[in-house]
Amino acid sequence: MNRRILSSLAVVTVLVLLSYAFASCSKDKTGPSIYFLAKDKISIDKKGDTVVLLYTKYEDPGCYVEDNASIAENIQITSDLESVLPIEKKDANHMGEIKKTGEFKVTYTATDEADNPSTRSKIITCKNVSEIYAGKYWTKRNRYDAGMGISSMSRDTAYYSNISAVNNVAGRIRFSKVACHVYNDQKVSFKVDADLFSPELSPRTRSDQVGFLGMASDKEVAFYKGMSYEAAVDSMRYNYVYLDIPTQEASVAYTENEAAINDYKVRIVGNKEGNIPKSKIVYNDRGVLLHIILDLNITIVGTHSPINVVEEYVME
Repeated sequence: MNRRILSSLAVVTVLVLLSYAFASCSKDKTGPSIYFLAKDKISIDKKGDTVVLLYTKYEDPGCYVEDNASIAENIQITSDLESVLPIEKKDANHMGEIKKTGEFKVTYTATDEADNPSTRSKIITCKNVSEIYAGKYWTKRNRYDAGMGISSMSRDTAYYSNISAVNNVAGRIRFSKVACHVYNDQKVSFKVDADLFSPELSPRTRSDQVGFLGMASDKEVAFYKGMSYEAAVDSMRYNYVYLDIPTQEASVAYTENEAAINDYKVRIVGNKEGNIPKSKIVYNDRGVLLHIILDLNITIVGTHSPINVVEEYVME
């Protein structure tokens, strides 16, 4: 009797151990698979990367998940999208819109019922429509008119300059070097910001966020709202060909007897004919960029002698 009981207990013990061993071998150790959804929120986007426009909202289509054990409804999905994207949270006119250009890596995490996590990332690129003008330019001075201005600014000056798209104002470009000249035996130049402008489509006043690319009826609503980046560029290429250059001041640092002198300040503004800027972007009939013209009024602060400078920028 005792032998039979012991024998039965041994069999049960073996079965229990085998059961634990089988359970251990069969435990789920595989995290979910993550698939990004396209804009229609139905089809799969293999890469997930996307381009959005400055001061527009990013509508996240989300993702689809699969797992070897858990059903999709029981899989937890999180992302760091809100902490990664520079989204406007203070200005009521642009609440929720991306307020800075750049590439932003967004990571999604999916965790199944066995606590197996998986991650997958995609890149959201925010662009300014004015980025098509960014690059290196060969610059030459076409005209220089001055009374008692900077006498050393010669008519035939030519040099290289760079144009970049400003990262927080839609439609704004920055010239890194304009009106290059020699002052006090040292080379001097200025940085100038310019906003794309259309006499027909732009609002009367500039928006701090979207410049002159707002609607005439509402300067805070960009004309490209709802468009893709490519469609927006095509739309503005022929319409916004003027450059409105607001009044801006620059301090020029130079040395005198090895001492730093910073009292040479200038005020720069774009010349206009009526309400139309003289500075403009010139294309040929096929839509190829020929050159950019800057028509500037430069005044040395503390004097009454403006200098009118016209320069031509040709992309290298």
